[in-house]
Amino acid sequence: MTQFTKILLNIEERARKFFESFPFMHAFLAGVGIVLFWRGVWETSDHIGLNSEWSIVIGILILSGIGLFLQTLVGNTIIIKEVKKEKKVEQEIKSEIEKTGKETDTEEITLVHLAHKLEIIESKMNDLLKDRNL
Repeated sequence: MTQFTKILLNIEERARKFFESFPFMHAFLAGVGIVLFWRGVWETSDHIGLNSEWSIVIGILILSGIGLFLQTLVGNTIIIKEVKKEKKVEQEIKSEIEKTGKETDTEEITLVHLAHKLEIIESKMNDLLKDRNL
């Protein structure tokens, strides 16, 4: 990493820490900075006489060259589809858990009932054995 890059990263880190206390001012200055940056790009392309068709071609080449063309234009759609898919799976899992919980409750009730019946049978058997031994 070059010295220049380190200096820029240090300045950016300090600014980020400072603006944590002032989020509105941070957002406002960020908006102004973005608008001024793109105004400069626009003015420069007008100054060198770049027409709209060439702007599109060069923009696509730049975005493709750095791997952002598809990510920018298609990536959000893919992300939204994945989130919807995850929510659907989450809902299916939740309903399966609820179903299993109900089945478990039913099985517990059945087991409690069977245990009670077994206790009654054991009690009757003990009474019969006592009667036989007498």
